[in-house]
Amino acid sequence: MSNDSTQHRCKVYLSDEGFGHIVRQRAVVEELMRVLPSTQVTVQTSVQAETAQRYIECDHFIRRFNNILWDKQPNGSPDLPAITKRFSSYLETSNDYIKSELSEYDYDFTITDFVYEAFEVAALKRVPAFGIAHFTWDWFFCKLYPPPLHIAVVRHFMKLAEQATRLYFPPFTPEEILHYHKGRAKEVPLILRQSMSPKKLYDDNRFKVLIMDSGAGVLAESIRKALHTVKDLSDYTFYVSQKLYTQQDNVKAIPTEELMVDYVADMDLVIGRAGFNTISECVGLRTPMLLIGEAMNPEMNENILMLKRQHLGSFISMDTFERGLDKYLPAFIKHEYAFIKAEMQQHEIATNGAEVIVQDILNHL
Repeated sequence: MSNDSTQHRCKVYLSDEGFGHIVRQRAVVEELMRVLPSTQVTVQTSVQAETAQRYIECDHFIRRFNNILWDKQPNGSPDLPAITKRFSSYLETSNDYIKSELSEYDYDFTITDFVYEAFEVAALKRVPAFGIAHFTWDWFFCKLYPPPLHIAVVRHFMKLAEQATRLYFPPFTPEEILHYHKGRAKEVPLILRQSMSPKKLYDDNRFKVLIMDSGAGVLAESIRKALHTVKDLSDYTFYVSQKLYTQQDNVKAIPTEELMVDYVADMDLVIGRAGFNTISECVGLRTPMLLIGEAMNPEMNENILMLKRQHLGSFISMDTFERGLDKYLPAFIKHEYAFIKAEMQQHEIATNGAEVIVQDILNHL
């Protein structure tokens, strides 16, 4: 085991897809710095570079595309032809990426959400590599129909993942992923910041609803439609990102530069996509949630099924959200909300995943 006087150099690879992994890695890096304050952290990503730089404190930042991104249709569902095209030359770009990384890699260990090449680079450099994710990209793409990736690409993914020292999976990870990586996988609690002070908003004694969009903004137009339907619900206050704000007495804006998840604890209800980051924060902070499904998105579907099974959230269709939220929401509050809120208060799902992960990482250094 390492000790806090040893200086380590850590490289954090972030997929270029979504925001959730940035929030989770922030929690892990903060815990790592608490335990090993002399650690030098380098973060590498591209598409979400501004967000990553804003929320993850590091010594060095490298803006470089990490080879993982998938294409969406306007409604947020996977664009299968575009994904197929994107990954048609993946084997070549993957090998080129690995060669490029090897030429300048000078770190003692690697942490990544699931940048597959990071495992191979670390293995070739004979240093540990740790993966943190609630689903794997090979699982995700294989769940789409028809599968958009050539089987050779999927096999390449899986071969690279076998180079990982350890893979950490929080609650609600699909069982087949845990089974496949058995021996290398470690199940951990939800990965949330332990030192976070939830941000509070002005309390006007109305029922507070946070409506969250995705990092890619796929719900923007749907949220605008939904807000129009609830303009006469005077007993509610709806909080949205500043960029989605509309002038209504019952709508308030959260500054664009703020993370929406930092306000979850101050809400009575969260409405949003069934992304793992939203789920983790709501479960950890015990805030009831109403989840919107996404066509053809296996991650979202899996998350909704697992949450409904544990009675920690409910589901609303996109059509009802856009056209009938004004009628659906009061009925939901009257008939289902209290039960979900009670289950949220009683659950025993731990939230110290970052602490568990860092302690296990130390055992491998």
